[in-house]
Amino acid sequence: MILTTEKITAILRDKPNAKLISQAQAYSKKLMMHMTGIGLKGYLNKLDYFEKDEVKIVREQYCRSNKDLFARLHRPIDKVFSARGGSVYYNLPEQKEKQLRNALTDVEYGYSLRKWIENFWLNAYEYDPMGLVFIEIDETGKAYPTYKSIMDVQDYKMNGRKLDYLILKTDKRIEEYKKGDNYTPIFRVIDDAFDYLIAWDGSIATQIQKETYPNYFGKVPALINSDLFDQLRGMYVSPDDAIVGIADEFLQEGSYFNIFKKYHFFPKAWQYQRACKPCEGSGKRNGEDCSSCGGTGFAKDWKVNETVQVPVPQSKDQPLLAPDIAGYITPDIDGWEAMDKSLDKLEELMYRTMWGTTLERKDNETATGRFIDVQPVNDRLSKYSDAAETVEEFVVNAIGSIMFNAYGGADVNYGRRFLIETPDEVWLKYQDARTKGAPQATLDEILMEYYQTKYTNDSFEMQKYIKLMALEPFVHYTVQQVQTMNLSDEDYLKKVYFNEWVMQLQQNDLVVNPVQALSQKLTEYISGKKVNIPAQKNLLLN
Repeated sequence: MILTTEKITAILRDKPNAKLISQAQAYSKKLMMHMTGIGLKGYLNKLDYFEKDEVKIVREQYCRSNKDLFARLHRPIDKVFSARGGSVYYNLPEQKEKQLRNALTDVEYGYSLRKWIENFWLNAYEYDPMGLVFIEIDETGKAYPTYKSIMDVQDYKMNGRKLDYLILKTDKRIEEYKKGDNYTPIFRVIDDAFDYLIAWDGSIATQIQKETYPNYFGKVPALINSDLFDQLRGMYVSPDDAIVGIADEFLQEGSYFNIFKKYHFFPKAWQYQRACKPCEGSGKRNGEDCSSCGGTGFAKDWKVNETVQVPVPQSKDQPLLAPDIAGYITPDIDGWEAMDKSLDKLEELMYRTMWGTTLERKDNETATGRFIDVQPVNDRLSKYSDAAETVEEFVVNAIGSIMFNAYGGADVNYGRRFLIETPDEVWLKYQDARTKGAPQATLDEILMEYYQTKYTNDSFEMQKYIKLMALEPFVHYTVQQVQTMNLSDEDYLKKVYFNEWVMQLQQNDLVVNPVQALSQKLTEYISGKKVNIPAQKNLLLN
């Protein structure tokens, strides 16, 4: 769509999408409050029957946001960007593909495109679903992705996740559009042909010619952050949409609990009254109120070095005071624990709602645990991967279209091997599969998954063990097991002496040398050991 000045005037005057934009902004504010803590105070409701104004003010002051809660809920999403597998095809000749790959290593703030998606788009996907991924072009002609918040949007017209036009608010102040002490509001308008500034005096839109540029993309270079359309609300929503209501309850209950803890945390001391020594319990000294007791006649506190004299009971009817002449009023521990458990249950409910399962924790595990059922987690993470793939393709294609005259488009596929299970769980799965005689291809896949899970944050060790897996003959069998097989002498010797050969390698040999070269080294190593081993093998076979 290409907008005329008259059309822009009508849009700014009539605000055809004001209801949608306002709804999306309110929705984003609430999500941002939960996930970042921004604007927290405005979301705490007052309990009119139970709570005074001054109590609500204190509750707002000490309330903790849900930022840490959502950080825990979102932790598994990290696996989307560390998953194994996946591929990207740029459909370009080798030299041009190299140029494009190089451009994508630093798109904004030193981030590669994949890292930008993880650190910018993913957050916006969660708390600003109707915001935008927008492609800018700098003064050198370089295209790069940016994030535009829905809060900065004056108006846009959706066409699926794409836009027919976009009008953004700006904070620009242009002297020639100043009337007295007031500046005329300036909006940025992007359509399929131009990217320009508009001065809006409330009735007429004026195009600022010196701030008008051609739109080299031939379309509005923007994509709505979310891919989850809610047909009832007519807008795209957050992947956390289903747990927002529970988060509201968690926030309110947490604020009440915090007040309870602040008010009752310190035990209150109590003691029986006793006469003030300076005034001997009269409350007066020299005709004035006693300065020690304030005129009450009772001592305020016992001193640490003071001995308290307790009268000896003269009969069974007199109460035995000692040792209960003083003590502490402690908090309601049962109530405290019940409130703690209530919050834990709400968090578990959010976890189940979001991931379709929950964490199983052992007695010695507090903050970590393992998923009871991995499959629904993998299914959910696949949806995040689908969304991220679409955004990455959009950005790559936009940048590629600016760099090259003819660009066919990229094909982006994220890995789906999320490595949710712990290394111990994968190892047990491998042992079980090997015991039950699973096919070699299945065993290879599970063993590969084990190394990838165990060394997910150590690429050096991962590469080393994956090469060892490729080099060791009959990797899924022990030496004792292969002794019963009808192997060639060479294969048998390689298996027997494999660990011995690995031990004599230099530290970096496994990393810098290709598998073929290492295999040749293994062959050379066992060449001088052919004399005795076959006889030993035959003896064992007999």
